[in-house]
Amino acid sequence: MKNCFYIVEIILLLFFPSLISTEKILFAWQIHRHGARAPYNDIVNHTDIYKEHWLEKEELTNVGKRMLYLLGVKANKRYVGEDKLLNETYSPQEILIRSTDVNRTIESVESFIQGLYPAGTGPVLNKDIANNNDISYPPNKLYKDKFAEIITNYSLNENKYYALPYGMNILPIHLFYKPAHEFELYNTNLCKGHLEIYKQQLAREEIKQFGENLTEAFPDVFQYLEGTDDTKILYDYWSLYKYSDTFVVDKRDARDMNVLREKFNFDKEKFDLLEKYSKNYLFMDYSESNYPKTHPEIPIMALSYTMHSLIHWMKKAKEGYKQNKRYIKYVVYSAHDASIGALEYFMENAFQAYNVTAEYAELAESRFLEFYLDDDNKYKVRYLKGNSDTPKLNIGFDDFENIINEITWSDEKVAEYCKFDEKEEKKEEKEEPKKEKKISVLFITMIILTVVVVALIIILVLILCKKTKHID
Repeated sequence: MKNCFYIVEIILLLFFPSLISTEKILFAWQIHRHGARAPYNDIVNHTDIYKEHWLEKEELTNVGKRMLYLLGVKANKRYVGEDKLLNETYSPQEILIRSTDVNRTIESVESFIQGLYPAGTGPVLNKDIANNNDISYPPNKLYKDKFAEIITNYSLNENKYYALPYGMNILPIHLFYKPAHEFELYNTNLCKGHLEIYKQQLAREEIKQFGENLTEAFPDVFQYLEGTDDTKILYDYWSLYKYSDTFVVDKRDARDMNVLREKFNFDKEKFDLLEKYSKNYLFMDYSESNYPKTHPEIPIMALSYTMHSLIHWMKKAKEGYKQNKRYIKYVVYSAHDASIGALEYFMENAFQAYNVTAEYAELAESRFLEFYLDDDNKYKVRYLKGNSDTPKLNIGFDDFENIINEITWSDEKVAEYCKFDEKEEKKEEKEEPKKEKKISVLFITMIILTVVVVALIIILVLILCKKTKHID
Protein backbone atom coordinates (compact mmCIF):
# COMPACT_ATOMS: atom_id res chain seq x y z
CA MET A 1 0.00 0.00 0.00
CA LYS A 2 2.86 2.39 0.88
CA ASN A 3 4.46 1.77 -2.52
CA CYS A 4 1.20 2.72 -4.21
CA PHE A 5 1.15 6.08 -2.38
CA TYR A 6 4.75 6.73 -3.43
CA ILE A 7 3.90 5.99 -7.08
CA VAL A 8 0.87 8.32 -6.96
CA GLU A 9 3.05 11.05 -5.37
CA ILE A 10 5.68 10.69 -8.12
CA ILE A 11 3.03 10.89 -10.86
CA LEU A 12 1.51 14.00 -9.30
CA LEU A 13 4.94 15.58 -8.92
CA LEU A 14 5.80 14.89 -12.58
CA PHE A 15 2.57 16.17 -14.08
CA PHE A 16 1.28 18.61 -11.45
CA PRO A 17 4.34 19.91 -9.54
CA SER A 18 2.40 22.88 -8.14
CA LEU A 19 0.12 20.52 -6.18
CA ILE A 20 2.93 19.17 -4.01
CA SER A 21 4.90 21.50 -1.75
CA THR A 22 8.66 21.04 -1.74
CA GLU A 23 9.40 23.57 1.00
CA LYS A 24 11.93 22.57 3.63
CA ILE A 25 12.06 23.93 7.19
CA LEU A 26 15.70 24.43 8.18
CA PHE A 27 15.31 26.00 11.62
CA ALA A 28 12.51 26.82 14.08
CA TRP A 29 12.48 29.09 17.13
CA GLN A 30 9.61 28.84 19.58
CA ILE A 31 8.67 30.79 22.67
CA HIS A 32 5.78 29.63 24.83
CA ARG A 33 4.11 30.98 27.93
CA HIS A 34 3.98 28.62 30.89
CA GLY A 35 0.81 26.61 31.49
CA ALA A 36 -1.99 27.19 33.99
CA ARG A 37 -0.65 28.33 37.37
CA ALA A 38 -1.82 29.29 40.82
CA PRO A 39 -2.66 32.99 41.37
CA TYR A 40 0.21 35.42 41.49
CA ASN A 41 -0.87 37.48 44.52
CA ASP A 42 -2.56 37.25 47.91
CA ILE A 43 -2.60 33.54 48.72
CA VAL A 44 -3.33 33.49 52.46
CA ASN A 45 -3.33 30.11 54.24
CA HIS A 46 -3.33 28.46 50.80
CA THR A 47 -6.55 30.31 49.85
CA ASP A 48 -6.97 32.97 47.16
CA ILE A 49 -9.22 36.04 47.14
CA TYR A 50 -12.15 33.97 45.72
CA LYS A 51 -11.69 31.38 48.52
CA GLU A 52 -10.19 28.73 46.21
CA HIS A 53 -7.52 26.44 47.72
CA TRP A 54 -3.96 26.19 46.34
CA LEU A 55 -0.80 24.48 47.54
CA GLU A 56 1.46 27.45 46.73
CA LYS A 57 1.15 30.73 44.83
CA GLU A 58 2.49 31.04 41.27
CA GLU A 59 3.24 27.32 40.87
CA LEU A 60 2.33 25.32 37.76
CA THR A 61 -0.83 23.25 38.22
CA ASN A 62 -1.61 19.77 36.93
CA VAL A 63 -3.76 21.39 34.24
CA GLY A 64 -0.76 23.51 33.26
CA LYS A 65 1.43 20.42 32.95
CA ARG A 66 -1.13 18.77 30.68
CA MET A 67 -1.37 21.92 28.53
CA LEU A 68 2.37 22.00 27.89
CA TYR A 69 2.54 18.26 27.32
CA LEU A 70 -0.04 18.62 24.54
CA LEU A 71 1.90 21.58 23.14
CA GLY A 72 4.89 19.23 22.94
CA VAL A 73 2.76 16.59 21.19
CA LYS A 74 1.81 19.20 18.58
CA ALA A 75 5.48 20.13 18.10
CA ASN A 76 6.34 16.44 17.65
CA LYS A 77 3.65 16.06 15.01
CA ARG A 78 4.97 19.07 13.10
CA TYR A 79 8.75 18.99 13.46
CA VAL A 80 9.36 15.26 13.88
CA GLY A 81 6.46 13.80 11.91
CA GLU A 82 5.40 16.13 9.11
CA ASP A 83 8.42 18.34 8.37
CA LYS A 84 11.20 15.93 9.41
CA LEU A 85 13.14 18.81 10.94
CA LEU A 86 14.13 16.70 13.95
CA ASN A 87 15.15 13.09 14.46
CA GLU A 88 12.63 10.69 15.96
CA THR A 89 14.95 10.34 18.95
CA TYR A 90 16.56 13.20 20.85
CA SER A 91 19.87 14.52 19.54
CA PRO A 92 21.67 17.18 21.65
CA GLN A 93 23.21 18.65 18.48
CA GLU A 94 19.74 19.59 17.20
CA ILE A 95 17.90 21.21 20.09
CA LEU A 96 18.53 24.06 22.54
CA ILE A 97 16.02 24.60 25.36
CA ARG A 98 16.07 27.65 27.60
CA SER A 99 13.86 28.78 30.47
CA THR A 100 13.56 31.67 32.84
CA ASP A 101 14.67 30.75 36.36
CA VAL A 102 11.13 30.24 37.68
CA ASN A 103 9.53 26.97 38.78
CA ARG A 104 6.48 27.25 36.54
CA THR A 105 8.47 27.89 33.34
CA ILE A 106 10.97 25.11 34.09
CA GLU A 107 8.20 22.61 34.87
CA SER A 108 6.30 23.77 31.78
CA VAL A 109 9.17 23.00 29.45
CA GLU A 110 9.81 19.69 31.21
CA SER A 111 6.17 18.78 30.45
CA PHE A 112 6.61 20.01 26.88
CA ILE A 113 9.63 17.71 26.43
CA GLN A 114 7.55 14.65 27.36
CA GLY A 115 5.21 15.48 24.48
CA LEU A 116 7.99 16.37 22.03
CA TYR A 117 9.83 13.10 22.71
CA PRO A 118 7.23 10.76 24.23
CA ALA A 119 7.78 7.59 26.25
CA GLY A 120 9.26 4.82 24.14
CA THR A 121 11.69 7.09 22.28
CA GLY A 122 14.22 7.34 25.12
CA PRO A 123 17.78 6.00 25.23
CA VAL A 124 18.36 2.25 25.06
CA LEU A 125 21.12 0.25 26.79
CA ASN A 126 23.35 -2.23 25.04
CA LYS A 127 21.94 -5.72 25.73
CA ASP A 128 25.15 -6.92 27.38
CA ILE A 129 25.06 -3.96 29.77
CA ALA A 130 21.35 -4.31 30.49
CA ASN A 131 21.82 -7.96 31.40
CA ASN A 132 24.87 -7.28 33.56
CA ASN A 133 23.73 -6.20 37.02
CA ASP A 134 27.31 -5.48 38.05
CA ILE A 135 27.43 -2.63 35.52
CA SER A 136 23.98 -1.06 35.46
CA TYR A 137 23.33 -0.73 39.20
CA PRO A 138 24.82 2.06 41.38
CA PRO A 139 27.86 1.10 43.49
CA ASN A 140 25.80 0.34 46.55
CA LYS A 141 25.32 -3.13 48.09
CA LEU A 142 21.62 -2.48 48.77
CA TYR A 143 20.95 -1.97 45.05
CA LYS A 144 22.91 -5.06 44.10
CA ASP A 145 21.17 -7.36 46.58
CA LYS A 146 17.70 -6.10 45.67
CA PHE A 147 18.26 -5.44 41.99
CA ALA A 148 15.50 -7.73 40.70
CA GLU A 149 13.00 -6.21 43.14
CA ILE A 150 13.95 -2.67 42.16
CA ILE A 151 13.62 -3.48 38.46
CA THR A 152 10.07 -4.77 39.08
CA ASN A 153 8.98 -1.89 41.33
CA TYR A 154 10.22 0.81 38.94
CA SER A 155 8.71 -0.73 35.82
CA LEU A 156 12.05 -1.33 34.12
CA ASN A 157 10.86 -4.87 33.44
CA GLU A 158 8.47 -3.38 30.84
CA ASN A 159 11.51 -3.21 28.62
CA LYS A 160 14.74 -3.74 30.49
CA TYR A 161 16.78 -2.36 27.62
CA TYR A 162 15.46 1.17 28.18
CA ALA A 163 17.79 3.34 30.26
CA LEU A 164 14.75 4.88 32.01
CA PRO A 165 11.29 3.44 32.79
CA TYR A 166 8.90 3.37 29.82
CA GLY A 167 11.64 4.74 27.55
CA MET A 168 11.37 8.26 28.97
CA ASN A 169 13.61 11.13 27.82
CA ILE A 170 15.53 13.77 29.71
CA LEU A 171 16.80 16.89 27.96
CA PRO A 172 19.05 19.66 29.29
CA ILE A 173 17.30 22.92 30.18
CA HIS A 174 19.48 26.03 30.14
CA LEU A 175 18.42 28.92 32.37
CA PHE A 176 18.66 32.50 31.17
CA TYR A 177 21.64 34.03 32.92
CA LYS A 178 20.35 37.39 34.15
CA PRO A 179 23.71 39.10 34.75
CA ALA A 180 24.50 38.56 31.06
CA HIS A 181 21.40 40.65 30.21
CA GLU A 182 20.23 38.09 27.67
CA PHE A 183 16.49 38.28 28.20
CA GLU A 184 13.58 39.70 30.19
CA LEU A 185 14.81 43.28 29.83
CA TYR A 186 11.22 44.52 29.94
CA ASN A 187 11.59 43.83 33.68
CA THR A 188 12.47 47.11 35.42
CA ASN A 189 14.31 45.18 38.13
CA LEU A 190 16.84 44.25 35.46
CA CYS A 191 16.64 47.30 33.20
CA LYS A 192 16.16 50.57 35.07
CA GLY A 193 16.08 52.64 31.88
CA HIS A 194 12.29 52.58 31.65
CA LEU A 195 11.46 52.44 35.37
CA GLU A 196 9.94 55.95 35.44
CA ILE A 197 7.88 55.20 32.32
CA TYR A 198 6.53 52.07 33.99
CA LYS A 199 5.58 53.96 37.17
CA GLN A 200 3.72 56.57 35.11
CA GLN A 201 1.79 53.85 33.27
CA LEU A 202 0.65 52.28 36.55
CA ALA A 203 -0.77 55.59 37.77
CA ARG A 204 -2.57 56.67 34.59
CA GLU A 205 -6.19 57.87 34.72
CA GLU A 206 -7.39 54.93 32.60
CA ILE A 207 -6.67 52.56 35.50
CA LYS A 208 -8.87 54.52 37.92
CA GLN A 209 -11.68 54.62 35.36
CA PHE A 210 -11.43 50.86 34.89
CA GLY A 211 -11.78 50.35 38.65
CA GLU A 212 -14.88 52.55 38.77
CA ASN A 213 -16.49 50.63 35.90
CA LEU A 214 -15.71 47.27 37.52
CA THR A 215 -17.13 48.34 40.90
CA GLU A 216 -20.26 49.61 39.19
CA ALA A 217 -20.71 46.38 37.20
CA PHE A 218 -20.31 44.18 40.29
CA PRO A 219 -21.57 46.16 43.29
CA ASP A 220 -20.50 44.94 46.75
CA VAL A 221 -18.65 41.88 45.39
CA PHE A 222 -15.08 43.10 45.83
CA GLN A 223 -15.82 44.98 49.05
CA TYR A 224 -17.13 41.70 50.51
CA LEU A 225 -14.12 39.71 49.31
CA GLU A 226 -11.73 42.37 50.60
CA GLY A 227 -13.60 42.71 53.91
CA THR A 228 -14.09 46.49 53.69
CA ASP A 229 -16.77 49.05 52.84
CA ASP A 230 -14.27 51.18 50.94
CA THR A 231 -15.66 51.76 47.45
CA LYS A 232 -12.28 52.82 46.07
CA ILE A 233 -10.36 49.60 46.68
CA LEU A 234 -10.20 48.82 42.95
CA TYR A 235 -8.76 52.15 41.88
CA ASP A 236 -5.29 50.84 42.67
CA TYR A 237 -3.35 49.12 39.88
CA TRP A 238 -2.28 46.06 41.85
CA SER A 239 -5.72 45.55 43.39
CA LEU A 240 -7.12 45.36 39.89
CA TYR A 241 -4.37 42.97 38.90
CA LYS A 242 -5.05 40.76 41.91
CA TYR A 243 -8.74 40.30 41.11
CA SER A 244 -8.32 40.01 37.34
CA ASP A 245 -5.37 37.62 37.37
CA THR A 246 -6.83 35.42 40.11
CA PHE A 247 -10.20 35.13 38.37
CA VAL A 248 -8.62 34.16 35.03
CA VAL A 249 -6.29 31.52 36.49
CA ASP A 250 -9.07 30.12 38.71
CA LYS A 251 -11.35 29.75 35.71
CA ARG A 252 -8.61 28.31 33.49
CA ASP A 253 -7.89 25.68 36.14
CA ALA A 254 -11.63 24.83 36.36
CA ARG A 255 -12.08 26.02 39.96
CA ASP A 256 -15.59 25.95 41.44
CA MET A 257 -15.84 29.67 42.27
CA ASN A 258 -18.57 28.80 44.78
CA VAL A 259 -18.29 32.09 46.67
CA LEU A 260 -19.45 33.94 43.54
CA ARG A 261 -22.17 31.38 42.76
CA GLU A 262 -23.65 31.10 46.22
CA LYS A 263 -23.11 34.54 47.74
CA PHE A 264 -23.75 36.68 44.66
CA ASN A 265 -25.84 34.37 42.45
CA PHE A 266 -23.34 34.44 39.59
CA ASP A 267 -24.75 32.79 36.47
CA LYS A 268 -22.99 32.19 33.13
CA GLU A 269 -23.72 35.74 31.98
CA LYS A 270 -22.08 37.27 35.06
CA PHE A 271 -19.10 34.93 34.87
CA ASP A 272 -18.62 35.81 31.21
CA LEU A 273 -18.81 39.53 32.00
CA LEU A 274 -16.24 39.29 34.79
CA GLU A 275 -14.00 37.24 32.51
CA LYS A 276 -14.27 39.93 29.84
CA TYR A 277 -13.32 42.65 32.34
CA SER A 278 -10.45 40.57 33.70
CA LYS A 279 -9.00 39.76 30.29
CA ASN A 280 -9.30 43.38 29.18
CA TYR A 281 -7.37 44.46 32.24
CA LEU A 282 -4.66 41.84 31.78
CA PHE A 283 -4.26 42.96 28.17
CA MET A 284 -3.81 46.53 29.43
CA ASP A 285 -1.13 45.24 31.80
CA TYR A 286 0.48 43.23 28.97
CA SER A 287 0.47 46.11 26.54
CA GLU A 288 0.19 49.65 27.85
CA SER A 289 1.93 49.04 31.19
CA ASN A 290 4.89 47.11 29.81
CA TYR A 291 4.96 48.32 26.20
CA PRO A 292 3.19 51.67 25.82
CA LYS A 293 2.72 52.69 22.19
CA THR A 294 4.39 56.01 22.97
CA HIS A 295 7.63 54.16 23.83
CA PRO A 296 8.40 51.63 21.07
CA GLU A 297 12.03 51.60 22.19
CA ILE A 298 11.20 49.29 25.15
CA PRO A 299 10.34 46.10 23.18
CA ILE A 300 13.04 46.91 20.62
CA MET A 301 15.63 47.18 23.39
CA ALA A 302 14.30 44.08 25.17
CA LEU A 303 14.43 41.85 22.08
CA SER A 304 17.62 43.09 20.40
CA TYR A 305 19.87 40.42 21.90
CA THR A 306 17.40 37.64 21.08
CA MET A 307 16.99 38.83 17.49
CA HIS A 308 20.76 38.93 16.98
CA SER A 309 20.87 35.32 18.20
CA LEU A 310 18.05 34.37 15.83
CA ILE A 311 19.86 35.76 12.80
CA HIS A 312 22.99 33.88 13.88
CA TRP A 313 21.09 30.56 14.22
CA MET A 314 19.40 31.04 10.84
CA LYS A 315 22.72 31.67 9.10
CA LYS A 316 24.19 28.60 10.78
CA ALA A 317 21.18 26.61 9.58
CA LYS A 318 21.72 27.83 6.01
CA GLU A 319 25.40 26.88 6.16
CA GLY A 320 24.75 23.53 7.86
CA TYR A 321 22.04 22.58 5.37
CA LYS A 322 24.25 23.41 2.37
CA GLN A 323 27.23 21.49 3.75
CA ASN A 324 25.13 18.66 5.23
CA LYS A 325 26.54 19.33 8.70
CA ARG A 326 24.88 19.05 12.10
CA TYR A 327 23.54 22.29 13.56
CA ILE A 328 20.97 23.62 16.03
CA LYS A 329 17.62 23.15 14.29
CA TYR A 330 15.15 23.91 17.06
CA VAL A 331 15.34 26.44 19.90
CA VAL A 332 12.65 26.56 22.58
CA TYR A 333 12.20 29.39 25.11
CA SER A 334 9.95 28.80 28.13
CA ALA A 335 8.86 32.15 29.54
CA HIS A 336 5.93 34.45 30.45
CA ASP A 337 3.17 36.52 28.87
CA ALA A 338 5.30 39.68 29.11
CA SER A 339 8.14 37.79 27.39
CA ILE A 340 5.89 37.04 24.43
CA GLY A 341 4.64 40.63 24.68
CA ALA A 342 8.18 41.88 24.08
CA LEU A 343 8.33 39.74 20.93
CA GLU A 344 4.85 40.73 19.75
CA TYR A 345 5.47 44.47 20.12
CA PHE A 346 8.97 44.19 18.66
CA MET A 347 7.48 42.51 15.57
CA GLU A 348 4.70 45.09 15.38
CA ASN A 349 7.23 47.94 15.42
CA ALA A 350 9.73 46.28 13.09
CA PHE A 351 7.24 45.01 10.52
CA GLN A 352 4.45 47.57 10.63
CA ALA A 353 4.72 47.87 6.84
CA TYR A 354 3.57 44.24 6.69
CA ASN A 355 0.56 44.89 8.96
CA VAL A 356 1.87 42.79 11.84
CA THR A 357 -0.14 43.54 14.99
CA ALA A 358 0.45 42.42 18.58
CA GLU A 359 -1.92 40.04 20.35
CA TYR A 360 -2.23 38.92 23.96
CA ALA A 361 -0.63 35.59 24.91
CA GLU A 362 -2.94 33.27 26.84
CA LEU A 363 -1.60 30.56 29.18
CA ALA A 364 0.41 27.95 27.22
CA GLU A 365 0.27 30.00 24.02
CA SER A 366 3.30 30.03 21.75
CA ARG A 367 4.90 31.98 18.92
CA PHE A 368 7.17 30.59 16.21
CA LEU A 369 9.76 32.01 13.83
CA GLU A 370 10.58 29.49 11.11
CA PHE A 371 13.46 29.71 8.64
CA TYR A 372 12.76 27.66 5.51
CA LEU A 373 13.34 27.08 1.80
CA ASP A 374 10.16 27.73 -0.16
CA ASP A 375 8.95 25.92 -3.29
CA ASP A 376 11.09 28.24 -5.43
CA ASN A 377 14.21 27.38 -3.39
CA LYS A 378 14.32 30.81 -1.75
CA TYR A 379 15.22 31.35 1.91
CA LYS A 380 12.32 32.83 3.85
CA VAL A 381 11.18 33.56 7.41
CA ARG A 382 7.64 33.31 8.75
CA TYR A 383 6.14 34.37 12.06
CA LEU A 384 3.36 32.18 13.42
CA LYS A 385 0.98 32.33 16.34
CA GLY A 386 0.91 28.90 17.97
CA ASN A 387 -2.79 28.24 17.39
CA SER A 388 -2.77 29.21 13.72
CA ASP A 389 -1.19 27.84 10.55
CA THR A 390 -1.57 31.22 8.85
CA PRO A 391 1.64 33.27 9.18
CA LYS A 392 1.46 36.73 10.70
CA LEU A 393 4.53 37.50 8.59
CA ASN A 394 6.14 35.73 5.61
CA ILE A 395 9.21 37.46 4.21
CA GLY A 396 12.49 36.78 2.40
CA PHE A 397 15.41 36.11 4.74
CA ASP A 398 17.54 38.97 3.35
CA ASP A 399 14.71 41.46 3.91
CA PHE A 400 14.10 40.04 7.38
CA GLU A 401 17.78 40.36 8.31
CA ASN A 402 18.03 43.91 6.95
CA ILE A 403 15.01 45.10 8.94
CA ILE A 404 16.27 43.40 12.11
CA ASN A 405 19.73 44.93 11.74
CA GLU A 406 18.23 48.35 11.09
CA ILE A 407 15.92 48.42 14.12
CA THR A 408 17.84 46.52 16.81
CA TRP A 409 20.23 48.07 19.32
CA SER A 410 23.85 47.20 19.94
CA ASP A 411 24.81 45.56 23.24
CA GLU A 412 26.52 48.81 24.27
CA LYS A 413 23.38 50.86 23.64
CA VAL A 414 21.26 48.39 25.64
CA ALA A 415 23.75 48.54 28.52
CA GLU A 416 23.67 52.34 28.53
CA TYR A 417 19.87 52.51 28.40
CA CYS A 418 19.39 49.93 31.16
CA LYS A 419 22.02 51.54 33.40
CA PHE A 420 23.74 48.26 34.05
CA ASP A 421 25.89 48.20 37.17
CA GLU A 422 29.08 50.14 36.52
CA LYS A 423 30.79 48.44 39.47
CA GLU A 424 30.21 45.10 37.77
CA GLU A 425 31.83 46.39 34.58
CA LYS A 426 34.79 47.87 36.49
CA LYS A 427 35.22 44.58 38.32
CA GLU A 428 35.46 42.80 34.99
CA GLU A 429 38.01 45.36 33.78
CA LYS A 430 40.11 44.78 36.90
CA GLU A 431 39.99 41.04 36.44
CA GLU A 432 41.14 41.21 32.84
CA PRO A 433 44.75 42.35 33.52
CA LYS A 434 45.11 39.46 36.00
CA LYS A 435 44.14 37.12 33.24
CA GLU A 436 46.64 38.74 30.89
CA LYS A 437 49.32 38.48 33.59
CA LYS A 438 48.60 34.77 33.98
CA ILE A 439 48.85 34.31 30.23
CA SER A 440 52.13 36.26 30.14
CA VAL A 441 53.66 34.14 32.93
CA LEU A 442 52.54 30.98 31.16
CA PHE A 443 54.01 32.22 27.88
CA ILE A 444 57.38 33.08 29.45
CA THR A 445 57.48 29.71 31.24
CA MET A 446 56.85 27.91 27.95
CA ILE A 447 59.68 29.86 26.27
CA ILE A 448 62.10 28.99 29.10
CA LEU A 449 61.14 25.31 28.96
CA THR A 450 61.53 25.32 25.17
CA VAL A 451 65.01 26.87 25.45
CA VAL A 452 66.02 24.32 28.11
CA VAL A 453 64.76 21.41 25.99
CA VAL A 454 66.54 22.72 22.89
CA ALA A 455 69.76 23.21 24.91
CA LEU A 456 69.57 19.66 26.27
CA ILE A 457 69.03 18.29 22.78
CA ILE A 458 72.07 20.24 21.49
CA ILE A 459 74.20 18.99 24.39
CA LEU A 460 73.04 15.42 23.75
CA VAL A 461 73.87 15.73 20.05
CA LEU A 462 77.34 17.15 20.84
CA ILE A 463 78.03 14.28 23.27
CA LEU A 464 76.97 11.70 20.67
CA CYS A 465 79.11 13.44 18.02
CA LYS A 466 82.09 13.44 20.36
CA LYS A 467 81.67 9.70 21.08
CA THR A 468 81.38 8.96 17.39
CA LYS A 469 84.52 10.92 16.65
CA HIS A 470 86.37 9.08 19.43
CA ILE A 471 85.26 5.74 17.96
CA ASP A 472 86.38 6.78 14.49
